[in-house]
Amino acid sequence: MIRSTLSSWREYLTPVSHKSTFLSSGEITPDEFVEAGDYMSSMFPTWSWNEVTNDISYRDFLPRDKQFLVTRKVPSNVRAQQLVNVDEIGTEVFIGGGDDEGWIKEGVARPVERDDERKESVETDDIDEMMRDMEIEGSEDMIEVPVNRSARFYDLYITYSTSYRVPKMYIVGFHNDGTPLTAEQMFEDIAPDYRTKTATIEKLPFYKTPVLSVSIHPCKHANVMKILLDKVRNVKRMRREEQQQQHREETGADDWEDLQADVDDSLRVDQYLVIFLKFITSVTPGIEHDYTMEGW
Repeated sequence: MIRSTLSSWREYLTPVSHKSTFLSSGEITPDEFVEAGDYMSSMFPTWSWNEVTNDISYRDFLPRDKQFLVTRKVPSNVRAQQLVNVDEIGTEVFIGGGDDEGWIKEGVARPVERDDERKESVETDDIDEMMRDMEIEGSEDMIEVPVNRSARFYDLYITYSTSYRVPKMYIVGFHNDGTPLTAEQMFEDIAPDYRTKTATIEKLPFYKTPVLSVSIHPCKHANVMKILLDKVRNVKRMRREEQQQQHREETGADDWEDLQADVDDSLRVDQYLVIFLKFITSVTPGIEHDYTMEGW
């Protein structure tokens, strides 16, 4: 909790910057955060800005109705520890390095079937077959709706960090019956590599009523975002060069000139949070929030 308290004081004492440097540093201003939030909530309707209520501690550098973004009841059916296999092709995963370093590994986490799960599946099949052999028919009174006891749900919040000048994610978890998860249980849905490095137990800073959460510490967000922004730019440049080559082959002309190339290759600041969500999936691989867009 000491780390949480220091983080809160740092947020309070750090002056707000309005200078845009997102392409060079990976950082954004409060105005750019609002712009990116508007874009994300329009692309992903499950995300929305906060409602204006008396229970919110407002920060004056953000509009009252745009203090934070929230999506609720996001399912999580598999714990992060079970997602240990990585295929060769799939989503990108950030692997932390030194204090300011890191690299992106392409792959997609797959749930690993444990021996007890395979055994349970076999036993279930055997029981079903035995009941058919004995001609046992279930009545309505005997029917039980199967309950996935490992299922959880999360409310996810994104707010602006003044001390790191990047978005900051908070997760609040619930059992499938609606009872809150403990901090230790929420940590089970954080990838093992991040639990001791970037995850922190905190109370949601924007609600006056205490709500326990786990935050994804933003100390490396800017560096990770810079890597991802550069990667997106390179992909766009490669696509443009392929189009140029196709144009030359089809027309025999070598007069393609695109004066907007550098601008078009760059990611727009309003798309920032879409890339941010893509990074967050490597930290919370079992929480099934929507972060994909066609062509990304």
